[in-house]
Amino acid sequence: MNKDNLVRVEIIFSQAVEEDFFEIFRHEKIGYHYSKIDNVTGSGFSNPKLGDAIWPQLNEIMVIYCSEAEAEKIIEVVERLRRHYPAEGIACFTSEAQCR
Repeated sequence: MNKDNLVRVEIIFSQAVEEDFFEIFRHEKIGYHYSKIDNVTGSGFSNPKLGDAIWPQLNEIMVIYCSEAEAEKIIEVVERLRRHYPAEGIACFTSEAQCR
């Protein structure tokens, strides 16, 4: 992988689907180099995930720096899981990145 032409993929998802992401990533041999932030609260375009008595669920954030080809495969996984779990609120953002 050329570290000069990286893509940053940021995925925000419910803890309920974490296992699905890792299982598919392992099977597809993608997403090996990541950082994960646990117990994230917030409100997006689905039910809030606040970790409280009213909205008990929590989110996680995964940040992956990878090639453009790998980013495309990750986006396909995100889209697949969105279709499978339409109420979970899975967000994905990409941007160009450089390793310094």
